[in-house]
Amino acid sequence: MKRISLFLIAAVAAVSQLMASYTPQEAVNKFVSHSSLRYASVGVQVIDLDSAKSIASYRPEQANITASTMKTVVSSAALGLLGPHFRFETPVYLDGVVSDGVFKGNIVIRGLGDPTIGSVFLPNQPNIVAEIIEALKARGITRVEGTVVGDDSYYGYPYYDEDWDVGDLAYDYGAAVHALSFHDNLVKVSYTFDGRGRVSKSSFCPPVPGLKVISRCRGSRGRNAITPYMDYSVPALVLTGETTAKSYGNTYANPTPAPMLVDSVERALLHSGIHYDFDAAACDNVSQAERSLLVLHKSPELTEIITSLLDRSDNMFAHALLRAIGARDYETRGLGEMPSDLDAIGVNAVKHWLELQGVDTEPLFMRDGSGLARANKASVNFFGDMLSMMAHRRFDGVRLCDLMPTASDRVGKTLENNPLSSRIVLKSGSMRHVRCFVGYYPADEPRYVFAVLVNNFTCSQSSVKEQIGTFLCNLFEGK
Repeated sequence: MKRISLFLIAAVAAVSQLMASYTPQEAVNKFVSHSSLRYASVGVQVIDLDSAKSIASYRPEQANITASTMKTVVSSAALGLLGPHFRFETPVYLDGVVSDGVFKGNIVIRGLGDPTIGSVFLPNQPNIVAEIIEALKARGITRVEGTVVGDDSYYGYPYYDEDWDVGDLAYDYGAAVHALSFHDNLVKVSYTFDGRGRVSKSSFCPPVPGLKVISRCRGSRGRNAITPYMDYSVPALVLTGETTAKSYGNTYANPTPAPMLVDSVERALLHSGIHYDFDAAACDNVSQAERSLLVLHKSPELTEIITSLLDRSDNMFAHALLRAIGARDYETRGLGEMPSDLDAIGVNAVKHWLELQGVDTEPLFMRDGSGLARANKASVNFFGDMLSMMAHRRFDGVRLCDLMPTASDRVGKTLENNPLSSRIVLKSGSMRHVRCFVGYYPADEPRYVFAVLVNNFTCSQSSVKEQIGTFLCNLFEGK
């Protein structure tokens, strides 16, 4: 009987511990006291939106690396500066003349910064290649004598942000932002090594004219350790390391999306019933050549772009928004061609807009729109202020929280298995020794803002993610 009583007491105590409720500050204290965070740089902020006051915090003024939580900053500014119904536009021109169904001249696709053209992540948007073919047929054109030109000159070089790590540029998450983007600026590359580390064959899907695969690998009898780099000057995917005679296939950043799009249009022409004669000198041979608009391709609305980029944490989409903001600011001042420091212009425009909304940007160290640069830093105070401001702002009825993904399975098993997971919306951010989350609770009508930035932890990524998930359960359980 005594053993049964002791067992019952222990069981009740265990259940009570599981059901224990915490004050917001107690939840924060429990989280930051974990042994794996002993040497970490941690910032936590929790704000009650009704009172507009912090109800729990830890080192709120300390600036930490933000990773992809920076995407909430550029998304907020884009809603405010570009508007929720903003669409990128990509004009396609005929430079030449049409006579008796024959067009002599160039089909020019003028890139103006749309990152979504041909995106596999937004499949319901109009297909620019099909739009071009249909528009040619609508004009009664049965023959094209000339070339297809991809004009990528609107943005100057470099296409990537100068604060991005060179080691990231070859990977799918390091795809650069071009004026004329296509297929998410990604390409599937397959290649085979011989026994001496040389590439014996390679292929690209979709095809990318002019792109090369260069091997600087050493042959090995048993070791396979390949590191890719992107050389924009060739352009080429450069492979270093050691390898056996082996085949590989992976998705990499495409440094030349314009030729990929041109190739896609040319292939479509050849299968469309429109006769295509490539003639690089067609315009030279045409007197009184004229430019006329053939197609005005439009992207999905900004709200759809933001929803996609926040859900998938798309660096290229996010940084394209920063450049669009910078380009808008630059053009409204009538300053001519886009400068090479367009990213900095975009950052200044974002900060200026935030300051006009009453947000202190002194704790914001912003270098790009995506958070890929490790030089991006901010305090949880900044995120608390910015997200609080956005909770009260609607843009034609749209709020930032409406575009953010739910916690779902993003923050560990404890939160995933809790009903709270569908009631919290957030943006995550991660890179080596960095794990961050910022968001709102509850999702439909936010009453709380939270920001958690953790740098330099000594446990695994999955472990710190689980700790943050448990913290959010402790914080919002019963609220």
